[in-house]
Amino acid sequence: MEKRKVDVAVIGAGTAGMSAYRAARKHTDNIVLIEGGAYGTTCASVGCMPSKLLIAAADSAHQSRKAPMFGVHPGDIRIDGKEVMARVRRERDRFVSFVIEAVEGFPEAHRLRGQARFLSPHRIVVGEKVEVEAARVVIATGSRPNVPGFLKDAKDRLVVNDDIFEWDDLPGSVAVFGPGIIGLELGQALSRLGVRVRMFGVSGSLGPLQEETIRHYALKTFNEEFPLDTNAVVRSVE
Repeated sequence: MEKRKVDVAVIGAGTAGMSAYRAARKHTDNIVLIEGGAYGTTCASVGCMPSKLLIAAADSAHQSRKAPMFGVHPGDIRIDGKEVMARVRRERDRFVSFVIEAVEGFPEAHRLRGQARFLSPHRIVVGEKVEVEAARVVIATGSRPNVPGFLKDAKDRLVVNDDIFEWDDLPGSVAVFGPGIIGLELGQALSRLGVRVRMFGVSGSLGPLQEETIRHYALKTFNEEFPLDTNAVVRSVE
């Protein structure tokens, strides 16, 4: 097994990991950036960027429907789900290519590929091939979805938000569990693109809203577009 000794090891080459790498490199060139999956960052591949592409399509449809109130009559609105998703994936892939180009611009000696496993607080095995001893370690591995047990009965119909951007077409209907920021923005976008949406939450929470009057008004406003129950009790999924 190859052994390396470095000043800083950064685990995870996403947005946070790349930022940490650049910051550490101002102080030392004895550094490694470790990535166990594909380069591209959550933001560019399955997060902020593709979600905003989907929202842009939804906003376009929504504004077209509102146009008659201004005396503008654009005619019948037809949403082609395949065209919508093809553009989302095409532009998403373009954004990801910029990120990959940036990472691959780092010195090859600084990049290690493989899953990282700690042997001790300062010793890491990468891909079972390289052992790294690091004076400092930055963990920037991000997160992954945790699917509640009762939802697993949905089987092959179950998707997490990351999966949406691999769709070839828009579905006829979607049940969204979790009216957090991601659930709200994707659920509303899908609804405005013609997908039948119903959203479920627990304990009355709605996104980041804490003030009762504003939360009540927001709930009323969302329900004008699709059914949203923030106090749902889901006993089973069939």
